[in-house]
Amino acid sequence: MRKTLLLALTFLALFSCTKEEPTGQTPLTAVLKSDINANHSTFQYFSFVTGDTIPTADSSTTNWDIAFKGTTVILNSGISGTGNAGVVILDAIFSEVTEAPTTGYAQDSNSSLAIPAGSNNGWYNYAGPPNHTITPLAGKVFVIKTALGNYAKLEFISYYKGAPAEPNGLTDESRYFTIRYVYQPDGTTNLE
Repeated sequence: MRKTLLLALTFLALFSCTKEEPTGQTPLTAVLKSDINANHSTFQYFSFVTGDTIPTADSSTTNWDIAFKGTTVILNSGISGTGNAGVVILDAIFSEVTEAPTTGYAQDSNSSLAIPAGSNNGWYNYAGPPNHTITPLAGKVFVIKTALGNYAKLEFISYYKGAPAEPNGLTDESRYFTIRYVYQPDGTTNLE
């Protein structure tokens, strides 16, 4: 009886040691945020923590990470804000960026914005006549170090309200950003 009990306890101990324990880490999912209105005289501030825009009154805080006005995009860092936000722009496919770089983050400065303005310089291409369309550059992923030091990856999807499949710069309402992003709230560089 004693041998059977000892054998059963040994088997139970071995079985419980090989059992995988859950890590408690929830898989990250991509969020599509549509129609961020950048058609104001001031910037439209966005927080990855809340997943939404924040009031202009909070522009001097670390409550925001990225902001939009027209085609200009700023980060909460350097000359644009009090945070430590930065960006690394990668030539990559969004789903293949699974880890944030640990160095190389550009911040807004007096000489340039971290996400450069102008056609083919940062996030968009301006097509010119006849439709004057602004379209996000394909194959660009923006890895953001947030104002508080966490990480996100972002992709620009559209510059037009409703994110039309074939936008027309003359007829579609512009200055409405649609972005896709993944935010890592735990401070690690894991983006999958």
